[in-house]
Amino acid sequence: MTPVAELDERRGLAVQLAGQARDCAGIGSSLYADLCRAASLDVAAGGPLARLLAPWSDERDGDLVPLRLLAAGHRLVLEREAPALALWFPSVGGSAPTDGAGRESCFAAWRDALLAHEDRLPALLAAVPQTNEPGRSAAFAGAFAHAAAAYRLPLRVHELGASAGLNLLADHVRLTWLGGARGPQGSPLVLEDVWTGDPLPPDLAAEVVERVAVDLAPVDVTSTEGRLHLTSFVWPDQLDRVERLRAAFELARSVPVRLVAADVVDHLRWSAPVPGTTLVVAHSTTWIYLGADQRAAAERAFAALGEGATADAPVVRLSREPRALDDTAGTDFELVLTFWPAPQTGPLAGAEAGVPVRLARTSAHGFPVDWHPPTPVRHRRVLR
Repeated sequence: MTPVAELDERRGLAVQLAGQARDCAGIGSSLYADLCRAASLDVAAGGPLARLLAPWSDERDGDLVPLRLLAAGHRLVLEREAPALALWFPSVGGSAPTDGAGRESCFAAWRDALLAHEDRLPALLAAVPQTNEPGRSAAFAGAFAHAAAAYRLPLRVHELGASAGLNLLADHVRLTWLGGARGPQGSPLVLEDVWTGDPLPPDLAAEVVERVAVDLAPVDVTSTEGRLHLTSFVWPDQLDRVERLRAAFELARSVPVRLVAADVVDHLRWSAPVPGTTLVVAHSTTWIYLGADQRAAAERAFAALGEGATADAPVVRLSREPRALDDTAGTDFELVLTFWPAPQTGPLAGAEAGVPVRLARTSAHGFPVDWHPPTPVRHRRVLR
């Protein structure tokens, strides 16, 4: 992952693409690692991609232009506009290259597809990465159980930077692990081998009475366009992720989520506790997309929201963001909950109000979730 300190830097596309190549290799996509590596060399040498991508050459690292570019190529494949490239993409029945000659041919097809659709790039690259990885529901489900146990109240769950809000359906996902299972049998979305460690979250079914997905450009997965948009951001050689997303689409048809087009900081400022319910405000792989000023404003808004909480109208912050204990975000993501006021029941009873509690570490795409004893984080370095 990009070092936290460099999110607001502008190191140029060649460096960003090289960094994305390392990230893709580390998270299991050799196809995208090879494409990003070759693209980095092309841009650095002043090749065709350097001219094509010149309008985006000064974007901040945190804008993640390489991910937008990869999604643009995948979208062309999904739309059947890049048949030569489709031969290399497993998501549509192709075969990822396995040797040098294949990698060269794949890159040439990818570059040619982008060049052939140069007129569409401004629109395609304008979209913020919208992975909405359903695998994150493994962590969300455990967090919902902790929030329900802490106050024994129904949950109103709002997710910031939620894309389509698929992880707001976590309580409807079937989870399995060695020695156990939770969630409704017959769910279209089943996540297997997802939990390790000790102690596991309380075995308590959360009652979710409100699901609100907040995003600058929320995605409606009941539409063909919405499903196509989200699928384009999945890495095409990771078929398990493609299948999870399709299962989540099916689940979303039966469990309504309210989509809200809004700035995450504005939504935080507008939010308020409601008596008789617990307000859970979640964010997952969202803070890296915010500028430094936005992150600072969001932290202040969370603090103000917590100050308005009461025992009958509590607030819980659910954070699943890159590890920020040192200068490198790493490939691990921490699940951290913050409670206002202090929980009176459940395994986290007595946790200090307003003090983040680290509960688990997860992978970039959601699981496995490695639970560990609750750890208060009094001097946590956050993405500011």
